[in-house]
Amino acid sequence: MNKQFIGWLSIALLIVLFVSGCSGERAETIVIPAQEENNIENHNSHPFLVKKIYPLPAVDKLFGWSSKNSIIGIFKKEEVAKRVPDYLHTLAFPYETPEMLQEWHQYTFNLLVSPDGKKMVEIMMSSTSNKGIINLISVQDGSKTEIATIDYNKLMYVQGGAWSNNSRYICYLVLAAKKKQPAEVHLFDTDTGSLKTYPLKEIENESPTAISISDNGDNLLLTILPNSKRDSSIIMGTITDNGINLQSEKLRTLGEPTWLNNNQFVFLGPENTLYEYDQRNGELSALLEKVTSFKFSPDRKKIAYFLYDRDTVYAGKLQGRNILFQEPVYHGIVPFDLFWSPDGNNLLIHGQKQSSPAEGSLTQIVPNNDSAYIVAF
Repeated sequence: MNKQFIGWLSIALLIVLFVSGCSGERAETIVIPAQEENNIENHNSHPFLVKKIYPLPAVDKLFGWSSKNSIIGIFKKEEVAKRVPDYLHTLAFPYETPEMLQEWHQYTFNLLVSPDGKKMVEIMMSSTSNKGIINLISVQDGSKTEIATIDYNKLMYVQGGAWSNNSRYICYLVLAAKKKQPAEVHLFDTDTGSLKTYPLKEIENESPTAISISDNGDNLLLTILPNSKRDSSIIMGTITDNGINLQSEKLRTLGEPTWLNNNQFVFLGPENTLYEYDQRNGELSALLEKVTSFKFSPDRKKIAYFLYDRDTVYAGKLQGRNILFQEPVYHGIVPFDLFWSPDGNNLLIHGQKQSSPAEGSLTQIVPNNDSAYIVAF
């Protein structure tokens, strides 16, 4: 009997609903989102929630990340505040006590850490001859592989140097003091262990100062300093079996460009505007204004940047040709180094603190007050 009663009651409810739907009154459907969906939406609306800020020990120089929670740098000796370092160190979470990585050679004048933190390139002078030596170093075990030697007796010297974002290629410039001798691009493939050299015969009366290589090793960007008071410029090139083909088009720039992928790159243009350029169609898009420095995360989805009329480091998310969120993550510092961790969850900031301004006055940089912090999101 109970089952029959429930069955008849169900039929009656269906009839009532059908009649009410046909009565001409407008029915509305209200969807209540699940709690999980609400949590996802709220999280995405604030992707740069700062969990903690870690002040670092006194530092001379920072080179980047060796893992998602360890950085590489040169730290001062506390007992004498010695500025001439003896060792290269790692500093791991919770970022309090540096540990020796390897001896810092006094003739080393540049060190480049790969984006994945597994390798370093050391550019140094030989202590026994007038030659430049370029070494590939494993961060894990400290083993070295010599990439090349540059004979400085022939008035050649190394300029610039950069990793591809996938940590496969390292490129640098070899310049000649004599104008009649062309500059060279050296490209080393860490996967195959091969070094290729390409002369830059098409550049005249201009000095290349920096180079950047795409992940596929086929496209490069040269930052050129002209022999005049004009702005620097970017020249795009393609590596072929016959050498490097440079395009005639130049883009005015205030700094070195950054590849987003094999076809698109970002650079700081005139009037401190951050631009994205697409080589496939020549389209130029403005992303941000009043930018003085910037750094993208390894996955190219996040950007940290500094505005020239502020004392704040901002973080944003790249989506298409837009920078979303643009949230402040640290106040009171003028950065000259910004490094994202390999996983993009931590931001290393090295810069100079600013003094607290009196009412009605501008903020001022405090001299000899370098500071470094890690912002964890």
